[in-house]
Amino acid sequence: MEQAVARFLQLLRLPVARHECQQLIQSHPDYPALVSVSDALDSLGVNNYVAQFDEAEVDEVAFPYLAHLSDAQGNGDLVLITNAAELAAARANPTTWSGILVQADGLRVPPSPEQAQEVARERKQSVGRKLAWGLGAGLLLQPFFYLHGWVLAAAYGTALVGVVVGWVLLAKDLGITSEIVDDFCGGGSHAGCDEVLQADPVRLFNFFTLSEAAAAYFSWQVGLLLVAALAPATAAGLGLLAGAGALLGLPVVAFSLYYQQAVAKAWCRLCLVVDAVLLVQAGLAIYVLVGGGFVWSAFGLGSSLTAVLALLAISVLVVALKQFGLRYNEVHERELRLLRSKNSVSLFTAALLQQPRADLREFNQELVLGNPDAPIEILMVSNPFCAPCKRQHEQLDHLLALHPEKLKVRLRFVVSAADTGRFPTATQYLLHYWLTNIWGTPDEPARTATLLHDWYTVMNLDKFAATHPADFTDDYSLSTQLGTQHYVWVKQHGIARTPTLYLNGYQFPNAYKVADLQLMLPGLAEHFSQELVLAD
Repeated sequence: MEQAVARFLQLLRLPVARHECQQLIQSHPDYPALVSVSDALDSLGVNNYVAQFDEAEVDEVAFPYLAHLSDAQGNGDLVLITNAAELAAARANPTTWSGILVQADGLRVPPSPEQAQEVARERKQSVGRKLAWGLGAGLLLQPFFYLHGWVLAAAYGTALVGVVVGWVLLAKDLGITSEIVDDFCGGGSHAGCDEVLQADPVRLFNFFTLSEAAAAYFSWQVGLLLVAALAPATAAGLGLLAGAGALLGLPVVAFSLYYQQAVAKAWCRLCLVVDAVLLVQAGLAIYVLVGGGFVWSAFGLGSSLTAVLALLAISVLVVALKQFGLRYNEVHERELRLLRSKNSVSLFTAALLQQPRADLREFNQELVLGNPDAPIEILMVSNPFCAPCKRQHEQLDHLLALHPEKLKVRLRFVVSAADTGRFPTATQYLLHYWLTNIWGTPDEPARTATLLHDWYTVMNLDKFAATHPADFTDDYSLSTQLGTQHYVWVKQHGIARTPTLYLNGYQFPNAYKVADLQLMLPGLAEHFSQELVLAD
């Protein structure tokens, strides 16, 4: 589900990191319900629409979009639809087709700084991966220029195909796949790699699964033929080992075909590619054997033993890597379950109600951002020279942009130690400028937000005063009074560090961050709105 959503956003060229999108969906408390997708898209600022269409209306919906499919057990999934053929395939089974489509249309707000960083990081990683794959492919293709004879070149080429498919099979065991692999495995009647790979896996020597054996064996083959290419003197001896391995692949092919036909009752296309590679290699070995091409005198016990030990070492390494991957998946799944619990509105509100309460009585002059009548109110205590406060304001600005009707932010300022002995202090200057230029104006919340943004961009009173002049030669008693109210309130509540936040009167739980509200805020707003209705 989450992979289809990430591909969908990528297709729309939206600046959303694939990993962040998938993480938000998977950590939603209602995952894998469809609401987890819509809430995640909302939290990323993506304009999205979820609606059910009848048969005639579906044909008029512009591609691309996501279609919701459900099975008899009520489990749902999303598939990406980009053309009429994919739509026809999705609608082919009336029992799974629900007619529910998910559409998206750009971002309603610019990405947050954190989102932009994730996108930039993901792009760098993508470029790095492509370079690594390109360099790796170049290195692996070089031996074609050094191998003597078409037989060794053909053997090396088939080994490369085998190593790619073997590691793809291993990756599928770990839940790592791609759209190309899914399309290759999933098409056609009685096709599907998962049915074969997940059905009572066969173990060789009660230790190796078939995917592990394929990845290890073909990796060993590639290594063997690389040595033969770089050290031609060893080619004859290594050719004997490669030929013996190729002939031993024949019973493996026979068993694989029997297993797919009689036991799994499904055909794994990746497995069939492996079978084809083994058959071609066996054919090459028989061709050389019949033609007398093997140099039996080149057989050496020491080199053969070394090659066998190398095969065992590669096999153990492959098994260890897979076990590490499975262990990582288990830990990651536990983390996601914890995140789903943590992102539950009921758990958050239970933790919130155990926190100390604050006096929320408003001052006559109150710095307010957002909707004054919003169901969620955050009161933030800030220090004008506090870098974490700057980041917190940026996060709150992004939340306000995402949910302008659901959130209200009030501000309290402390007097910074950096202002000791200075008049006016940064706090008094900000309050005085706000009172004389912003307070009482029609667009007060928006201008207050701009004022804070401008201050935290420089966090230097002299630079700020140059662009935001305030007159302290006249009466400034009102700003002094408001600053005193802030100071007294902070002292009464024992604020020892900034930023400190209160949500609807309760101190923000230590186990949560403001960024956690990105996914929870719509549910929290509904929860507190219902409380207000019940209270009335």
